[in-house]
Amino acid sequence: MRRTSETEASSCLRLRSLRLRNHRNYAQLDLSPGPGVNVFIGANGQGKTNLLEAVAMLALSASPRSRREIELVGPVAPMSRIEAEVESRGITAQLAITLNVDGDRARRVIEVDGIKRRAFDLPGHFRVTLFWPDDLGLVKAGPEMRRRFLNQMLVQIEPGYGRSLAGLKRVLEQRNSLLKRIAAGEQSGDVLEVWDQELVQLGGEVSSARAAAVRELEPEAARSHAEIAAGESLEIQYQGPPENLAEAVHNSLAEDLRRGATTVGPHRDDIRVLLGGKEARAYASQGQQRTAVVSLKLAEAALVTRRTGERPVLLLDDVLSELDAERRASLLRQVAGEGQVVITSAEAGPFPPDLMASAMVWMVSEGKIQPCG
Repeated sequence: MRRTSETEASSCLRLRSLRLRNHRNYAQLDLSPGPGVNVFIGANGQGKTNLLEAVAMLALSASPRSRREIELVGPVAPMSRIEAEVESRGITAQLAITLNVDGDRARRVIEVDGIKRRAFDLPGHFRVTLFWPDDLGLVKAGPEMRRRFLNQMLVQIEPGYGRSLAGLKRVLEQRNSLLKRIAAGEQSGDVLEVWDQELVQLGGEVSSARAAAVRELEPEAARSHAEIAAGESLEIQYQGPPENLAEAVHNSLAEDLRRGATTVGPHRDDIRVLLGGKEARAYASQGQQRTAVVSLKLAEAALVTRRTGERPVLLLDDVLSELDAERRASLLRQVAGEGQVVITSAEAGPFPPDLMASAMVWMVSEGKIQPCG
């Protein structure tokens, strides 16, 4: 790492430069976004979301959008590479993710300042808060989306969370496999004890971090939503495993054996979202749901700032759709303050002239990006 000069130093995280090589529909891209608001305009399917995905990968170590990394590799060569220079507290770092095609898979190589690192070692060097239309599932979809929201936030700010989460996944896979073998009479039930202990330990770590995060998110999400939605109330409630997880795991054994799966633990956590005291999933309109999700994301950015002392880079994909003019204006007032923002839209119309005058504006077309004006 190298220390920047005093004139370069900033209290906010910043993406100073981004290079993409054969990433999705970008054969080659070299981009230097501004330190404030960056607006990317382009029709659907031109690469706006792909751009935000690449930036988010530098914070999360993996795509928040695709489960098969080979899908990220473009058609030019059997590899894809994302490189960036990021700044934190006046210190710059070089981050890189390379995907090498190997048969029907892609092997990932992560580097920080040229040194190879493990996937759970990357988060924390660069932090983002990401919104894109799929995030409407935070209200509309099942609990997996809401757990993913907490995971993507906590791996960036909670020391050891990524390691605990990876360990929990391994424990659940092993325990579920053993449950099936025990139920089939192929294995003694005694072998579960060590996995039960790890489930309780790692599960407790994960759930404790999630519960604390939701307590911190709730007042800020309520404040943001009330400001954007003319006073409408938003509540979020954490629904985690029983307080005595060890006892609950022990008592669930018969049901676990019947199902061949672990039925108690943080893999079943959820967040309840209420608007005006009613379940948002059932009663909220599309615009209300979008406002609720945006409020959760703004609360996430505020939590990251409190925990780390630096505001994360805001990545907002098509965030203004389905919001009326008043809600759009209120949202833009909140995001266009301190720190770096990357926001996409199919057209410039929803943005007020004063914001566009002070922002860096870019046009996106067929995997190419050009400054506007």
